[in-house]
Amino acid sequence: MSSRRAAAKKQQFTLLTIIFVMTVAIIGCIVFGSTKAQAAPAETSYKYYTSIQVQKGDTLWNIASNYMTDEYASVNDYIEEICEINHIADNAIHSGQYLTIPYYSDEYLE
Repeated sequence: MSSRRAAAKKQQFTLLTIIFVMTVAIIGCIVFGSTKAQAAPAETSYKYYTSIQVQKGDTLWNIASNYMTDEYASVNDYIEEICEINHIADNAIHSGQYLTIPYYSDEYLE
């Protein structure tokens, strides 16, 4: 009889060990599996300004299409910044006018 009890206790111990290992494995998967992979750091971009002379027929939209970089969320955001920098209240520009235009570059200029 004692060998049956010993076998039953051994079987119970084995079952508890398996349950413990599976529980640890599941918790590990939850903890470490929920960690999101992070993207590699993007290249550093530097913000610069340049001056342009408005040509006949230029609009803020076509100037934006020539100078806007991916760092801006939208064309409207970029045009708004141009207007703020140049103190333009009504989005009106005229031929011969000089505008300060922001842009980003990966190159570091000293």
